[in-house]
Amino acid sequence: MKKLILSVAFSLFILSVTAQDKIDPQKKSPEMNTKQNINRFQLSIGLDEGIPVGELSKYSSFVMGASIQGEYAVLKELGLTLSANYLYFLGKNGRTGLSFVPVLAGAKFYLSRKIYISGQLGAAMYIGQDSEDDTYLSYAQGIGFQASNRIDLLAKYEGINIGGSRTYSFAGLRIAYNLFKRKK
Repeated sequence: MKKLILSVAFSLFILSVTAQDKIDPQKKSPEMNTKQNINRFQLSIGLDEGIPVGELSKYSSFVMGASIQGEYAVLKELGLTLSANYLYFLGKNGRTGLSFVPVLAGAKFYLSRKIYISGQLGAAMYIGQDSEDDTYLSYAQGIGFQASNRIDLLAKYEGINIGGSRTYSFAGLRIAYNLFKRKK
């Protein structure tokens, strides 16, 4: 299962990187085509904060983390994403916290210039003292708002399926800074 998820994520990334526009015959300058391709890619770094929900809320009081996300515009309204996060579930009542590193691939669909919906699927690696090779299915979905050219806000629900019906999940907010902005 882990290899399947990682292969799908890798395939989506390769597809997004190799997709290109048709060359416009009126744009003969290589600089123009290069600049056009750069504007199709966006990179952001963000803070992920949230409140655990479900069974996990008995053991954890808060989730904090950081993320980096790349987005490649396939269409004006559609972007393919690839992200890597670090999430730390703070322990409650003297318990130790849990750390995960999710790697997710997905898509953003823009409903307007500033509002979008997002969905991602991937794998989360557990990193802790007693971790061996613990990798789990991870998913995230949400609705986002681009407050400015550089600031992006995403209200999201993210879950990590630990096995059976056990899921470590949280509802939270990603506040991101766009290092460079893609043209719409």
